[in-house]
Amino acid sequence: MALPQIEDANPAFSSGRKHILGLADDGKVWQWVNDEARLIKPLHVDVGGKRVARVVAGWEMASMYIAGTGIIYWPDHLPFRSASEEADALLIDTATIPGTSFLHSTAHQEENLQSRIGQVANHIALENYIIFTTKLNKVFLYRLEFPLPDLDPPEPIELTAFYPTTTDTPFEVRDLQGSFRSFAIFTVAGAVLIGNRAMLDAFHAASQRETPSSPTNPPLPQPKIIPALQNNSIISIAFGDHHFQALRSDGTILSLGNDPQACGALGLGFPTGTGPLRGLMSLGYSTDASLGEHEGREVWFDPTMHRWLADMRAKALAAQEGDEAHARGAMVLGKSLAPRERLAAAISATGDYFEREGRRWEDGVRREGEMGGYFVLKVAAAGWHSAALVLVDEEMVERAREMHVLPMPSADKAGEKEEEEEEEDDGHGGTWEDVDAPWDQLSKALMWVWGLARWFLGLAGRDARLEAEVRKGSSQAGRELEREGEGEGEGGERDDAVRYTWSERPFPRLRMADGEVMLGEIEITE
Repeated sequence: MALPQIEDANPAFSSGRKHILGLADDGKVWQWVNDEARLIKPLHVDVGGKRVARVVAGWEMASMYIAGTGIIYWPDHLPFRSASEEADALLIDTATIPGTSFLHSTAHQEENLQSRIGQVANHIALENYIIFTTKLNKVFLYRLEFPLPDLDPPEPIELTAFYPTTTDTPFEVRDLQGSFRSFAIFTVAGAVLIGNRAMLDAFHAASQRETPSSPTNPPLPQPKIIPALQNNSIISIAFGDHHFQALRSDGTILSLGNDPQACGALGLGFPTGTGPLRGLMSLGYSTDASLGEHEGREVWFDPTMHRWLADMRAKALAAQEGDEAHARGAMVLGKSLAPRERLAAAISATGDYFEREGRRWEDGVRREGEMGGYFVLKVAAAGWHSAALVLVDEEMVERAREMHVLPMPSADKAGEKEEEEEEEDDGHGGTWEDVDAPWDQLSKALMWVWGLARWFLGLAGRDARLEAEVRKGSSQAGRELEREGEGEGEGGERDDAVRYTWSERPFPRLRMADGEVMLGEIEITE
């Protein structure tokens, strides 16, 4: 879409489903629909010289807020009307939410709808609803109708479910964010309260009853409180259709929710790839995948960390039946016939383990209070997608990587080892070596005769084929991961000449939430 020429302006934008709103520094509002940009003005609204403070594009509605006038909204598909005073300006039919025009002042205010609501502090536009907060620390919803009736238009409905039932901690709203069918209230005390379309529908339906406060009415929904978001320095949340990304003040992202059709929206990999190592599990009854409801996983951007996951998954895949890691690897990767609740417990424990280890990735490199190698400035989500604007400190990223690389053996030692192991193959499965002791010569001669006999009977060829199959089975996991890495972006470029600190570690054996320990013979990985 081509942007109009706006002089002396630093535009602020808001995007809806099929339209974009822009607010210039001079207070003018621009709207883009079908690749066409127009300067717009509300019809039949007396703004009295007041400036637009905010524009918010919703699912199918556009909105603006003018202090002293209120929250104004209009459908994004309405035909425009030409305005005579400005060639590029268009007039639009709008509706104003009742009671949102209040302005605080030191003068005495009479008791009415406006004073009960208070001055609007913030608002968002969702599907069919506008949510707004006021400076009285109140939260309201408004069901969108267009046009509004001239007589007795509906009033905003207070979302009392967000208020605490006790007065131990005062309810002070810090921020309001949301999109489509989900939203969040941030409090000054550090709480993050999640609401959704079902809650809004229930409150609206209750307001239409003849006796809204009757004890026989069904209880109203309460906001969802996710432990991972509480008092965790969350500064913004980006909502998709079924998932959301929470940005923390330290520049990291917590990913939560469902991954529709396992498309990778969470940024944690895929259930058929390294996703289970992050706690991602297929729902079974569909192609969707999910994290536990109260779990949040940090999104990783470092390719070496993804290599770590890929290598550990390869160990689980390569474990043959009878190997001590086979059973627990099969449980985590969903290749076991164990009950689903046991698989879920194993995947959750594994996700917790790699989450803890991942948060220590830069230990010894990053000082306390210093930004990490990847610092997220902004996060966004919509539909089944997520995106982030990330500041990368390449020097710190490389230092952290070097912390996890093992030194290569020296060339002299490698040469000595090769000389010690060098043998001459006679082509029949036996070998000749320079030996001095007679008994050694006899032993080697017998071994050569035995190798020749095995070759004659075809046993040497059989053993070679079996050995090749074993090698093929042990390397199949690596090749599978390479293919998945190319398709998923999980593995990145592989350098098999590099040895990492985890190269000799087995697939972890963990204690699950119910206290049981994964099968295996190695010590429990703490």
